[in-house]
Amino acid sequence: MQLQSFALPYKDGRGVRGKYLFAVGGYHSTDSGCPAWGTSDPSDIRFIGDRFGDITVGYADGSSESVPLILGYTLWLHSVFAEAPAPFFGEYADERLSAALKRTLSLYGAWECAPRFVLRIALRNERVVSVDVSADPEKNTERPVLTVYTVPWEDTEGLPVKKGRPVFSEAYVTDEETLPELGADSAEFFSAHTVTPSDIPYGRITEDLRSVCFALHTFDGDFEKAPEFEAPDAFHPFDVKFSGSPLASIASGAVYHNMKNLCERTDEDGFIHTSYRNAPSWRYDGFGPYVMNANSYYDSFYSRDCGRAIMTLNSFGYTAKAVAACRLGGGFMMAYPRDKVTLGGVAVPGHFSVICNKPYIYSRLLIRHGWPTRYTGELFGEECGNLGNQETDGHGLMMTANYLCFKSLGKDTGYVRENFEYIKECAEWIIWCFEHPELSFAENGLLYGETEAAMNDYTLYANVPCFLGLLGCIEMASAAGKTEEARTWSKYADMLRAGIDRGLTEGDSWKLSKCGFFHDPVLTMLADVYGYDTADMPADWVSRSRNSYKADLEKTVRHGYYGVRGGIGYDHSMITQNALLLDRTKEAGELVNSLCRICYAPRLPEPYLVPEGMSVDAGKGVFRRQGDLANLVQLAEAMKCFHIVIGVSPLNGDVLKIMPRLPFGWSVSVKDFPIQNAAATVDMSTSYPSDCRQSMTLSVCGQCPAGKVAVRFGPFPAGCGAARVSLNGKTYFLQTHTVGDAAWCTLAADIADLS
Repeated sequence: MQLQSFALPYKDGRGVRGKYLFAVGGYHSTDSGCPAWGTSDPSDIRFIGDRFGDITVGYADGSSESVPLILGYTLWLHSVFAEAPAPFFGEYADERLSAALKRTLSLYGAWECAPRFVLRIALRNERVVSVDVSADPEKNTERPVLTVYTVPWEDTEGLPVKKGRPVFSEAYVTDEETLPELGADSAEFFSAHTVTPSDIPYGRITEDLRSVCFALHTFDGDFEKAPEFEAPDAFHPFDVKFSGSPLASIASGAVYHNMKNLCERTDEDGFIHTSYRNAPSWRYDGFGPYVMNANSYYDSFYSRDCGRAIMTLNSFGYTAKAVAACRLGGGFMMAYPRDKVTLGGVAVPGHFSVICNKPYIYSRLLIRHGWPTRYTGELFGEECGNLGNQETDGHGLMMTANYLCFKSLGKDTGYVRENFEYIKECAEWIIWCFEHPELSFAENGLLYGETEAAMNDYTLYANVPCFLGLLGCIEMASAAGKTEEARTWSKYADMLRAGIDRGLTEGDSWKLSKCGFFHDPVLTMLADVYGYDTADMPADWVSRSRNSYKADLEKTVRHGYYGVRGGIGYDHSMITQNALLLDRTKEAGELVNSLCRICYAPRLPEPYLVPEGMSVDAGKGVFRRQGDLANLVQLAEAMKCFHIVIGVSPLNGDVLKIMPRLPFGWSVSVKDFPIQNAAATVDMSTSYPSDCRQSMTLSVCGQCPAGKVAVRFGPFPAGCGAARVSLNGKTYFLQTHTVGDAAWCTLAADIADLS
């Protein structure tokens, strides 16, 4: 029996008559749930239950019928589902959810993730004169892929089968190997899943897909119902409690669980796993199902991730773990001199590559798979893979982390002498780059990079941490009496600073096209070294960040206050830190609240852990995890946000600065909270001001080298000339000054008088 086949759009006045129309394909034209990492643009998100277009059948009598192309009903994705993900397969399967999806998914072969699916549509007893597929204009996508449409003659119950494959007109289909198998179960499947346009059970479909979505996503209503968080045990030596709203309570859970996770994934020898053991993954472009025990980066010590994680461990008082990680990283860094590798005949110094424990993986393996590099065989011959790669930002972040450990140890010169081999090698690498530009591609006082923070370019994210790290090396060398090294390194620090000022600025602002990731990284990197008071930072750099802020914020607020384009750390957390440090209280409050929503997924594994990415439709109030759960750098940057909100600034000088930056309506209470760079802790409690009034209780315990404390109160309305503040029960009337978009006032006191 001859089978009629045709391309789309089909239009023929003579028409054909048949009992069924078979659509072969059935997957979305973009086989992913979102752009890589996630998005906040609703037009780029593909949620289960979303409608992406229609199949429209026109009849000779002038009527037409449409079948909606709904993800989970008449469309599906191969993405992730081919990995037999939770909660539908294996030991983590939820039988109720699996049954709901099986009941609704009307594509033969979709559950098995076949290369092509088959949809059977029941036709009316009229000649078909047109068939077309339309795409939803509100989605950034081509029309869904339906590779073949067939209309059998009216007495045909199913597709003719030859050797287990459907037979199509050779005029249209030439590669039978791409067609789906039709097994013996196809008749049974189609008897329950044939789509009849005039009788589509929308109620049941909606109910089933809603139950699936409810299990896989988080919704606005979940945040309103979030319970008050109580720590399940006393894992940390400190207590942090935010209150005043359900989102504030989520923040308490996020700090507790993410810091516990960070501590537990840091091994005794200092190895910090970029993915925690058995971490699940939603994949970068997944659509809801997740792969348990993915362990995406468990065996890897990434320099960028670990540099940031070491600083986070240190800021929350886990200095011993931070020190161990620095020492281990120093050993990894020395692989190049240990292996006696050369480039252009010149010995390659120690430096931090992307994955420190796999120093040549980018330059000798990933370049074969298309990783972009200037280190080619044509230029460097057999030595082309010896440099490892230019992870310039990771090198600088590890340098800065090492310096901050030195400060937290009371600027112990013994620490410098014990680790001077690594400290010197870090600094000498930067000098080597400037002295060998034909090998390093350094130019105009800037360091070159070949990984995500630079990608064959010269960026702020790559150069600023190297400058700050070099300043730290100079201070450590000077403290240990290594004056000659300190003097030499200072010349190159000046060269790097001049290169940044000259090449990465645009008028009075930073050149945002040269950020490296998504936002100006300068201010938040300065905060690592100088603390949370912008008055203590280099004024010209702060001014540029302030001038860049409005343009920097623009894309984040386009679809709600969610920076989810490229990792929660690189995007959302960084712009949140900038808003906080610049005292842009309105945006900062929105961004911190959004971070709490990003962190919370009550029906998913580890509900308080920071996801690597997120897809958010703020209008619908739907949130979906993407990527590696609790990916190291994303987690660490999010925890830095909450540390800034608490406001116990790292000690920088002889004054301890307490400057909470609370979202509207929040309160914070901390007990035994560590002061970075001091062997001391803080007990502190305060709430967001009301009617130009605010009170705080504060005490300091331990050995704090600062004799004084400066407590900043606020934010108050910008027009508030004076504020009534209370510290430990004593009331003061203080004049306010405007910073950012609000008014603040500062009370100085002797630490000894706080009791």
